Amino acid sequence: MILNKCHPVFICKKRRKNNRLNRRGTIVLIPMVCLILSLAVIGELLKQSSIEIKQLKKEQQYLQASWLADAAAQRAVGKLSHQENYAGETWVLPPEEIGGRFPGEVIIEIMRDKQNDKSITIRTQASYPAKVTERVRIVREWPFKLSQTSSRN
Repeated sequence: MILNKCHPVFICKKRRKNNRLNRRGTIVLIPMVCLILSLAVIGELLKQSSIEIKQLKKEQQYLQASWLADAAAQRAVGKLSHQENYAGETWVLPPEEIGGRFPGEVIIEIMRDKQNDKSITIRTQASYPAKVTERVRIVREWPFKLSQTSSRN
């Protein structure tokens, strides 16, 4: 018996070859899709990590500015105990002095009550890092009585 190319045995062989080629394409496609998905997940994780690092830096700057504002109030109380006419100052702190990478700046204002000479308000405006556009600024006010400091003299 002579087989020609239209015989079912030859057709089956062609189909097998085509199926093998299709399987090879599928085998390459599946790892490629997995690689793309894993890269997308890694990219999102890196993006989230970057956001968290920025948030931590802002929190650190907020704490530093808060400590500077409190220290400035204590400084003002100390100065008022020695000189009652102390009106405030701009206190610039170098990075070495505050243990950070950036300098800090605090503006101390003494607001006196016109009706009561012994009653004042200490207002501090702390900026950390100083002179940077993305700084943290804390403004605090403390009521204070001069009689508390003058008794120490």
